[in-house]
Amino acid sequence: MGVRRVLTTVVALGAGVFLLGAGLLRLETRITGVPGQFRAERCEVSESKRGDDGVLCAGSFEADDRSFRIERLDVETTFDAKPAGPVPVTVDGPSATVAVDNEAGVWLYPGATGLVCLLVGAWNVRGALVRKRGGAVSAASGT
Repeated sequence: MGVRRVLTTVVALGAGVFLLGAGLLRLETRITGVPGQFRAERCEVSESKRGDDGVLCAGSFEADDRSFRIERLDVETTFDAKPAGPVPVTVDGPSATVAVDNEAGVWLYPGATGLVCLLVGAWNVRGALVRKRGGAVSAASGT
């Protein structure tokens, strides 16, 4: 296996583990967390080289059942503009520092991308093993 293929495989497997892990953690928060409302208080523009700038915000959270309030936390999403009103989010609990937006894309896109990266890395490893096994068979048979 050439250097380029080894690097591609390592990057694909590393990115896959990271992205799939991030997606699964966000999904777990969405399933088992506490739903509530996020109110943006401080926002700043997140500049992108691609020109699709977004807004990152920090603010407060109040649980829908009013069981607790968090005075300062961030949201794992980029908004198009500063939210004018409350945004539905989910947190892990009263000690959370980060809220997860309730949109499916927050966990689905990184999770699916991570899965694709893992599949690419696994395909590369499989190909290397098949080539190695095929080379051993050819050497043993004298061809």
